[in-house]
Amino acid sequence: MIDLATTSTTTALPIKLQPSNLRPLVFRTLTKKHGLNVNTESLAILTDTISQKFGFDWKGPQSQQFLEEIAKFWKLEDRGIFIDGSGLRSVLKEIQKKDDVVQIQKAGRTNTIVDEVVEEDLQLQWEDYFQFVSPLDQPRSIFDKSRKHFDVYLTKEKLPLLSKLTLNTKSLIEAQNNHYYLISDRLSRNENFQKASMTSISNLNSLTIDGISKSNEITLVKNMLGRDGQKFLLFGLLSKNSTDEYILEDPTGYIQLNLNQAVKNQGSFYCIGMFVLVEGIYSASGGNLNQKQDYIGGSFYVSNVAQPPAERRDKSLDVYGHVDFLGMHKHMVPTGNKAVKIPKTFRKKLVQLEKSLQSHRIIMMGSDLYLDSNKTLQAMQKFFHRLENSIIEALDSEETQSYIPLALVFTGSFTSRPLTSTNSTSDANLSNSELYKGNFDQFAKILSDYPNIVQRCKIVLIPGDNDPWQSTYSLGSACLNSLPQASIPKVFVNRLEKLLPRGNLILAWNPTRLSYLSQELVIIKDKLMSKLKRNDVMFPLDLEQNNDDVIDELTNKERIDRLIQNKDERIPNKTKQARKLVKTLLDQGTLQPFKKDLKVVNTQFEHCLRVEPLPNAIVLNDSSFDNFEVVYQGCRVVNLTSAIQEGNRKLNYLEYWPSSKKFEFKDVYY
Repeated sequence: MIDLATTSTTTALPIKLQPSNLRPLVFRTLTKKHGLNVNTESLAILTDTISQKFGFDWKGPQSQQFLEEIAKFWKLEDRGIFIDGSGLRSVLKEIQKKDDVVQIQKAGRTNTIVDEVVEEDLQLQWEDYFQFVSPLDQPRSIFDKSRKHFDVYLTKEKLPLLSKLTLNTKSLIEAQNNHYYLISDRLSRNENFQKASMTSISNLNSLTIDGISKSNEITLVKNMLGRDGQKFLLFGLLSKNSTDEYILEDPTGYIQLNLNQAVKNQGSFYCIGMFVLVEGIYSASGGNLNQKQDYIGGSFYVSNVAQPPAERRDKSLDVYGHVDFLGMHKHMVPTGNKAVKIPKTFRKKLVQLEKSLQSHRIIMMGSDLYLDSNKTLQAMQKFFHRLENSIIEALDSEETQSYIPLALVFTGSFTSRPLTSTNSTSDANLSNSELYKGNFDQFAKILSDYPNIVQRCKIVLIPGDNDPWQSTYSLGSACLNSLPQASIPKVFVNRLEKLLPRGNLILAWNPTRLSYLSQELVIIKDKLMSKLKRNDVMFPLDLEQNNDDVIDELTNKERIDRLIQNKDERIPNKTKQARKLVKTLLDQGTLQPFKKDLKVVNTQFEHCLRVEPLPNAIVLNDSSFDNFEVVYQGCRVVNLTSAIQEGNRKLNYLEYWPSSKKFEFKDVYY
């Protein structure tokens, strides 16, 4: 926590100081003690401020304490080591606002003799740090490529969800640039990509297994010019040009790729629109001559392609200063727009409290809960009946409130047919909107028979492809729905809202984030597996099915090496695919690593789809694939398939225990 000194209540007569008078004091406090460099403009601003604020007492302890406050605020917002004029004015305004708040609080006290510091002794309440954060409430975070850190803005920009084209185009360019520089910054910290002897990126998998210290230096596209026939490792955006040829782009230009002999680094999907590492040889000859100005000429003959390796959450947070990305710790911000770092002592308290709450659990239902289906309603009744009985048993036992779920998360689509503006085919007198509202009314009626669930559990609704209002123009098509998807309108769930206690109905977006003490979970509904499979780039070598002739020519040592590299051949195919999906998403650092024509993405909320730094867990509600649980770089990714599958009478759901960070797949037969 930050304990800032308060200013004196006495009024000082202002004087006129020169910057040369204040320079020694500023140097001792800001430069020598805190390592901050002050330029001429900032020194002049400090001189005017201290002259007006402290007068003849400008050399006193209060003036030095004021400079200490400036240093603390500057470091708190991670503004760098150079104090500029505009940044200093912003900090001075925040300090003034904070001092005004302190004076108001002091004036309202009954005992003003002793100012006790009670903030450190306050008992943490877990309820204050348990919240579902939708994209509309999530602070906007932008990666600053020059300062290598995030700027997190707490105040919301008043922008429409569907902004004008020029603004959306600007946001798209900024989002792509931010994504590139963020992954580049991650690679710069990876020991495998430091300046040293060149090795093949095809050995990246063996690096973590054998512990061999190897490295690859990444080269910019423009730096290959004039270096014909040399081997390089490039990083950039995989895309196609106007002649439908593969190219790799980075901020310095682009180069045409020859993929005839390219080999994929196994374990990932590779799609157009992803940022990838490519290794090969540059040739000044070849390539299409009809190119744009930033084309350096020639062609790059690719030998290996790989994904940029992800980074563990704890390492990323240490680098970026444990910034509050979700805005859960606003009470720690004195005043101002930017979020601050979460102190280490406070993080430890959150973890300790988290581990002590062993009875807390969150239940997530399978997706596609069609409320217009009798099978779904029967399954929900059976589930509610079992849950109600378990709550009654917990209340009757000695351990009060034990194992009562904190929240029930329901994921759409909540109707089997997309909500459109036309009348229903089943009843000409009822519109689709009336039928959709009637489904939730029926759901509320069923839920009303279980009072303990109603009173003690939060109900969270996450929309799907068939839910309003996107379904009115997309007709349930996943490629026409945009992300993030806004919550279900309240007009359809007013009866459910009246049934539940105030604040217990949460209309979440898709995707949404769950903040629980020190943990961050991401919940998204999308058919990612089928999308990755359809758009996975097939290289010419991938099409070669029969390698028997090649295997016969191998020596014994080469056969052994091939067996070691293919030691996961006995792993079930679905497990391999699940691992490929997880590695692709986390390496790319986003939930939508595709071209924008595959999924409409509102680029003003690009930061809400970003998964960097990695969250503690990601829940994929992908109904096109089976349940799975995969851990990669410390991030636990689970997929929860549809709630009810064809051919069985079983309701699928998932339980999450935050204290142990464990998921349990459950089902109920009805």
